[in-house]
Amino acid sequence: MNKLASFMRATYIGRALIPLGLILMIVSIFVFRSADHTQGFKKTESVVSRLEPAEDEYTESDGTLHEATDTVFIKYTVDGKEYETEFGVFPGYKIGDKIKIVYNPEDPKEISSPVGIVLPIVILAGGAALLIGGIISLIRAAKKQKALRKQEEGWAYGK
Repeated sequence: MNKLASFMRATYIGRALIPLGLILMIVSIFVFRSADHTQGFKKTESVVSRLEPAEDEYTESDGTLHEATDTVFIKYTVDGKEYETEFGVFPGYKIGDKIKIVYNPEDPKEISSPVGIVLPIVILAGGAALLIGGIISLIRAAKKQKALRKQEEGWAYGK
């Protein structure tokens, strides 16, 4: 087996873990930004006020079932004034379901789902762990390749 093929086979775990770790770390930045965007927002509870069908339930040719989805509208009250807005397209909601939201106190029409700080930290830590694991894997593979080369040299010279 040639040296490049041997090295590629020995380092595939590290070459997979490092990009995955970097991707997770980048995703955590976007989740942090989302959490930061809603930092001054206040929490409240809303109620599903109406549903409009968005997509019917269907089954793909491979048997994968996709639930029907609805455009979900919610009502919530801020300082005695009631607001109704589109929340998004989701499956499984019923009229009267309660949903926790956050709203901008300066513009109560601006809402979002509450994003805690724990999720971005967990994503960042997972990305860092994968990155470190990938680097360690590459270092181990390089040491193993070096030891194998020494062993092959010993065989070539009859040691």
